[in-house]
Amino acid sequence: MTWEEMVDSLTQEGKLQKAAIFDLNGEKLAGTLGIKLSKTEALSLLTCLNGRSNNIFGLFIEGELYSFFLVDDHTLIGKTQNTIFVAQRSKNVLICAFSGMKSNVSCLGGVRNFATKLALQSGPDTVVPSLI
Repeated sequence: MTWEEMVDSLTQEGKLQKAAIFDLNGEKLAGTLGIKLSKTEALSLLTCLNGRSNNIFGLFIEGELYSFFLVDDHTLIGKTQNTIFVAQRSKNVLICAFSGMKSNVSCLGGVRNFATKLALQSGPDTVVPSLI
């Protein structure tokens, strides 16, 4: 399975609006239709994951200001009035996903379930350990 097929599976289940996978240098490995996350934004998210802050902070993602908080050493959650954003890091990749505020399914749950599947089968070129 290619990175594109893997990331498309995130939205095909109907849980998430769009998603992307980046390597830890901020290079996009795959992204769904409509994803506009940049290398700079991916690197900013990775920097925040290294910061271990208990504060709520703001970051611009795809041109919108999100209020973020650190869930654990590997996970950030951000929100606007209409959108939830989750970024989860492993040793080799950063998984990013968006869902609507009124979604019946947890964006965090969708990303973590995807990360578990990814860890079990590993990516095309990168071995991904469990993110949970």
